[in-house]
Amino acid sequence: MTSKMEETNKTALSVREQEILRLVATGLTNREIAQKLFISPNTVKVHLSNIFEKINVASRTEATLYGIEHGIVEVPGGEGGVVRAHLTWRDVFRKYFWVWMIILILLSAFIILISTGVIFKTPEPTPDVSERWQELTPMPEYLTGMAAVAYDQDVFVIAGQGQEEVSGAVFHYSTADDAWKKKQDKPTPVTDVQGVLIGEKIFIPGGSTAEGMPTDVLEIYDPRQDAWETGASLPIALSAYALVDFEGQLYLFGGWDGAKVLDTVLIYDPMADLWREGSLMPAAWRDLGAVALEDRIIILGGRNGGDISDQTWAYYPSRDADGENPWDAFIRMPTGRFGFGAGNIYDTIYILGGQTDGKGADDGGQWIMTGEDWVDLPVNQDYNERDVALVPMGSQLFVLDPSDPLDGTKAWTYQAFYYSIYIPYVP
Repeated sequence: MTSKMEETNKTALSVREQEILRLVATGLTNREIAQKLFISPNTVKVHLSNIFEKINVASRTEATLYGIEHGIVEVPGGEGGVVRAHLTWRDVFRKYFWVWMIILILLSAFIILISTGVIFKTPEPTPDVSERWQELTPMPEYLTGMAAVAYDQDVFVIAGQGQEEVSGAVFHYSTADDAWKKKQDKPTPVTDVQGVLIGEKIFIPGGSTAEGMPTDVLEIYDPRQDAWETGASLPIALSAYALVDFEGQLYLFGGWDGAKVLDTVLIYDPMADLWREGSLMPAAWRDLGAVALEDRIIILGGRNGGDISDQTWAYYPSRDADGENPWDAFIRMPTGRFGFGAGNIYDTIYILGGQTDGKGADDGGQWIMTGEDWVDLPVNQDYNERDVALVPMGSQLFVLDPSDPLDGTKAWTYQAFYYSIYIPYVP
């Protein structure tokens, strides 16, 4: 009877959810789990939310206890080297009595401090634009159309168009030192290119070469070794695409093949070193943007000849894998825009720079999409009419602004969020 019950509880969770639950039980963070499974931290977060809902728990500790009790998580000891824990809430309370008491005392003290006005006496005013923006050391060389990727709280900028030629330069920006350092050049210099981090490697597909034509090369950079390797060639040569990592795979949307603008979706599995095609986009666009948002990828704007798009689409990889139509209409942008930087922080989409169609009253604005509509993003200067690179880093945006070849590529950070709430983890 017990074995049958355990099997029923196991099947309540998918194989992937059981795998994540076992890793949670070892004490790994979402980021560490993501690196082990070659998926994004946001995907781990979505899986955990589904696990909590399915087994009706509210914390990682409760989930771990559930996993032990129902035979999903194994612990050393006992017959056959495994112990099945059958703990009641009373057992848990008794075991962690002093922990609960300490938490209760801290919460009581916190409430007293709030009520007496010692903390949170009056709300602090929202910082103005100048306080949110911080100018950093500019890049050693002028670049535009480059790939910019966050790694271990730093930023790597790869390739792009320099003042005189297409570049393969790689620069490492240290946030701790506010300093740039030159790294090993990319073997194939390109521009109109993007990159993503999967595991601990940066993937740079395609791009436009010095001859002005797209390439099908996939080159992979290892920041720890400062070394390059080559992956499977793209099915077609292309540049000016949108690129997103989702659940440990690359998703490449649209772009230009040297003759026409594309509506293709290409998907790369780094474990198998294999490309495959997804369902075509609703329209063909180049110089578009894309961000991962929960269980979908949002496709933003772009251009095709003189046609500049204000459309946005939600693409669902899971639907595409099941043979369903993966495309849903999303909230249109205030005006058409292309060649901009796009990023996601805490399920909030940011758009900065690029060129607009000039048809809207606020066509010079920068935008935030909070889930219901687009609102203005306060900026310290005008980022329009140039190819801004945007890199989300925690609660900040890292911005590379190729405003003028004579001034070089400037670097900024924007503090998107000032307050975070941390809930203590009880082992």
